[in-house]
Amino acid sequence: MYLVIIMRSAIVYESLHHGNTLKVAEAMAAAIGADLLRLRDRRKADLHDYDLVGLGSGIYGSKHHRDLLAFAARARFRDGAQVFLFSTAGLPLLSGIWHRALRAELEKKGVPVAGELCLPGYDTYAIFGLLGGINRGRPTDRDLERASEFARLMAGSRA
Repeated sequence: MYLVIIMRSAIVYESLHHGNTLKVAEAMAAAIGADLLRLRDRRKADLHDYDLVGLGSGIYGSKHHRDLLAFAARARFRDGAQVFLFSTAGLPLLSGIWHRALRAELEKKGVPVAGELCLPGYDTYAIFGLLGGINRGRPTDRDLERASEFARLMAGSRA
């Protein structure tokens, strides 16, 4: 006899400008069989059906998209659900700063963050636009494989 545990997963994302975060969200969802939920198409913040939830967007003004922050503030998660954060940014090495606001919204609700990932994305925002952008061609196939590996790690941490 085998015990089969079925885990429902969702990736909630917002992706504007260049579609960087969409590519990452799609790679993660495909890797773990998650429902892919674009934030602008999903205003309902009830995530009780999911054991694992990824929340991500590009970085705008040093944080995740404001609609994702508002969504996280009103979201209802299943008790014991795992939540992870992800983003794409021109300067991913500053992800500790970029993720701070979203992490704080979840901590206010008592929802622990299981992991975080920030990948390089083509960025033409503000000064970078004047320079022709940075990280042209990112995320690459290797970046998307990193996203897939991260999602599998997050899904495996439920076992």
